[in-house]
Amino acid sequence: MKIFRSRNFVTAVAWLVCAAAVSSGQRSASGRTGTGGEPRADRHVIMISVDGLVPEYYTAPARAGLRVPNLVRMKLDGAHAEGVEGIYPSVTYPAHTTLVTGARPAHHGIVQNRIFEAPTERQTREWYFFARDLKTETLWSAAKKAGLVTAAVGWPVTAEADIDYNFPEIFDPLEQPLTGKRAIQYATPGLLAKAFAAGLGNDTSTDGRRTAVSEYIIKTHKPNLMLIHLVEMDGAHHRQGVGSPAALEIAERIDGYIGRIVDATRAAEIFDKTTFFIVSDHGFAAVEKKFEPNVVLVKEKLITLDSEGKPVRWKAAAWPSGGSCAIRLRDPADKETAAKVADIFRSIAARRHAPLSRVLTPDELKRLGAIPEAALMLDAAPGYMFGEELTGPDIHESKDYRGQHGHLPSRVEMRSSLIVYGEGARAGARMTLARMIDIAPTAATLLGISLPEAEGRAIREFLKRR
Repeated sequence: MKIFRSRNFVTAVAWLVCAAAVSSGQRSASGRTGTGGEPRADRHVIMISVDGLVPEYYTAPARAGLRVPNLVRMKLDGAHAEGVEGIYPSVTYPAHTTLVTGARPAHHGIVQNRIFEAPTERQTREWYFFARDLKTETLWSAAKKAGLVTAAVGWPVTAEADIDYNFPEIFDPLEQPLTGKRAIQYATPGLLAKAFAAGLGNDTSTDGRRTAVSEYIIKTHKPNLMLIHLVEMDGAHHRQGVGSPAALEIAERIDGYIGRIVDATRAAEIFDKTTFFIVSDHGFAAVEKKFEPNVVLVKEKLITLDSEGKPVRWKAAAWPSGGSCAIRLRDPADKETAAKVADIFRSIAARRHAPLSRVLTPDELKRLGAIPEAALMLDAAPGYMFGEELTGPDIHESKDYRGQHGHLPSRVEMRSSLIVYGEGARAGARMTLARMIDIAPTAATLLGISLPEAEGRAIREFLKRR
């Protein structure tokens, strides 16, 4: 997936919107559905997702040469996990949906970043932008039903969501140059013009502008639930890798944005009633090479190209997502092709220095709550990611990526982050490994709402006894 283009798009959104402004209950530990109690209009939960934040940036910042005083203070004065086991594939849109549902991708419906398009169809490269694709209750839908005020800035899969104050992440992947037309179209009417007219300062970065919009919403509307997605660290980790000078500079800048968001709650006089969740969607692994599954499928005559290299027929096709790749069949009932595809990739995985570490069966995917439509999934070997080419070598150097994610959540490098700080947090609480599916039920508990379809449970060890 081309993350870099989508991140650049958000900066374009900010500039375009600025110009427009100037001119105008969870499951219990036993697995049974629990209740959230009475809705708490006197409480506030602000979930800040720092895309690609690796745990070592707050568990051992000095080791990385980082100065992140806000993250350190929140960790020390609140509760934190040394890592979070995520979902499969460990990519942005499925993970962010798990963060607000407590369910895995097979259950909540957002199984990849990008929607699958058969190779013989027009490639729109459309992502799962729209809330209509969700299959389970979310924090915002449960909060709205309970009469609480909701807000979101840049949160994935929120276009057309029933959120009171919403600036969704949505763009046209084929637009050149990328602009913010779609984000403006789907934002809450009048919200962006008012937010930008209130003043943005001199920070024109993507996350700087998202922070400014978040500050405006907090000060003006005091939402009970607010979801904020900061994205720039992800791009730096993809391009230069974890711990690179560019990534560390962005981490320190984002720490400042988090401090501003906390200060906004003080200005709104709701700090003493607010619990902050600092989360991330995935970790990162180092990348050196790409493996091209579709090139293999073309060679095996499971994708047929015409004389110009355009696909005209297919029986199986790759659906890559960084460090993992689903294989889809044109006919899901085609057992012969399913068996052939499994044999092909198992043979590759058995080679010495293979680009694949695992070939996962449908039964394994079901246990992981991964993509139900996949005939199988491939997990990349260390140092590898998956590409989307149809022609050329099946293995080549990765020139545009030095870091990647998407791999199995059992890999240590894929662990994401969790800090809980503020009114509802139990100071000093710590655990080695939390589960991503437990984060939404924990937030729901604080707001007194229920997520009956969540697969996780509230992390009560992180919450104050009341």
